[in-house]
Order: sequence, then C-alpha cells, then structure tokens
Amino acid sequence: MELKFYNDLLHDYVEKYTLSKEQLKFVRSPGNNIEIAKYNKQRYPVLGFDNEICVSFFVLDMESEFKEQFEVMDAVYLRSFSTDYRYLRRGYARQMLTCAPKFIHEHFPDIKYIALLVDDPNIHVQTLYQKAGFTIGKQIKGERYDGHLMYYEIVKGL
Repeated sequence: MELKFYNDLLHDYVEKYTLSKEQLKFVRSPGNNIEIAKYNKQRYPVLGFDNEICVSFFVLDMESEFKEQFEVMDAVYLRSFSTDYRYLRRGYARQMLTCAPKFIHEHFPDIKYIALLVDDPNIHVQTLYQKAGFTIGKQIKGERYDGHLMYYEIVKGL
C-alpha cells in the first residue's frame, strides 16, 4: 500500500473512485473533499494505492470542527475514510490504517495522535478501528449522527 497526497495529476483516479449509497451516508466523496480542501489549506486529501490502483481515501484535517472536543493534544483528525466500493472486503482498509501512522509521522512529526469520529450507526467500522489499535473516547454530536471519538497513538504504533 502506497499513500500519496492528492495533487491534480491524480484527478483521474478520483473521478473513477466509487462509493455506494450506503457509504455516502457516513462519508463525503473524495471529489467533494478535494473541492473543500482547495479552500481549506488545513485539509490534506490522501489516496491509497495498491499496484497503481486507487483503492482507499481519507483526509487529514489539522483544524477539525471537533478539535475542541478531543481528549488528546497534538492530534490530526482523519475524516471521510473510505475504500472504493469495487475493492471492499479485500483488506485495504486495514492496510491503510496500518500505513497511516507512519505516513502522518513522516509528514507531520509533531502530531502524536490520530483522532476520528465513528458515527453510531456505523458500528462495524468501529470494530475495524478497534482491531487496528484505536481506543474509544467520548460520545459527541457529529455532522450527521451522534458518534464516538476514537484515538490512535502514533508514536506507540511505529
């Protein structure tokens, strides 16, 4: 798995990236996230590739609207984490979560934690994050649903 920050040369990969209606209940599309990131320089879209196929996506948000509610300091908010619908259940989500801490540490060495919000209706994803080493934090009101903040200590995971 290779992680790359989005740039315009990767536009075609984003255009082909497919999310189901069910996935879109919980995340914004990569295209939508990239459009937001054009105007919000604290957001960094990241694509995950397996043998030159874009299989996963997330955004690193340095100034999340939930930051004041984080229970840890020096955290980056990981948002809109998804796997292309055509490549679900092949282990790519787990691979992305394994690669993300090192990638974040290489590019943002002052960041000590990954924070994310799991919507309560999306319970199977909460299990995925727990298996990847994330711990459950407090419940908060999310953009669409109530959910739980979850955290991963980067230094511990390297």
